[in-house]
Amino acid sequence: MTTIVLVPGAMHGAWVFDPLLAALSERGVTAVTVDLPSSSDDTAGIGSLTDDVDAIRAAVARIEGPVVLAAHSYGGVPARAAAGTIESVRGLVMIAAFALPVGVSLLDAQGGQFPPGYERSADGRGVKIGDIAETIYSGVDPAVVEKALPRVQWQSVESFTQPAPAEPGPDVTITTVIATDDKALPADQQRQWAESSDAQVSVASGHSPHVSHPDAVADAIVDTVRRVDATAS
Repeated sequence: MTTIVLVPGAMHGAWVFDPLLAALSERGVTAVTVDLPSSSDDTAGIGSLTDDVDAIRAAVARIEGPVVLAAHSYGGVPARAAAGTIESVRGLVMIAAFALPVGVSLLDAQGGQFPPGYERSADGRGVKIGDIAETIYSGVDPAVVEKALPRVQWQSVESFTQPAPAEPGPDVTITTVIATDDKALPADQQRQWAESSDAQVSVASGHSPHVSHPDAVADAIVDTVRRVDATAS
């Protein structure tokens, strides 16, 4: 049986996948989540991109059988690295996610500096997006956004400056979920990265389709699992 591991984006924990977990459960799909060390309320011990890859590796190691990683936004960076270095990872679903080439950092992809509106922690080790309701949560039910905002954490600067260390090989089945109304990661950039994917799914949503359109994202994940299972049989 193929297991899904959900990888959150920057400044978020596993809690952000609650709507998607419910949708996957309705479809009979087994899914687990992972918290990334680079996202934390406490910047003193905040992790790096390397720590995030290690966290995904540890989560996968606890699973028997093939794994499909489903990653949102920044989470695509450590997820792609994990998919390129862990044999049991057979599939990858990129949810409005950064598909960076090896050697390129997320900050590089943003022009070498944090966009306007980013807030820096007092010790300089963490950042937050100041207009997160308008960018990350565009198109999401305002009541859901109101509950989510207090849970948003600091994201380590180091996770943005470390270059992508690895990428998936040709044996990994990749699906890209493109958020067509994304205000944080332009849809055209998502489409460009998706050209090398095995499948593309467009969702008329902002940057968080797993929150606003969990059924559509769950269907994309289920389809990826089917293709992975068909390849293995």
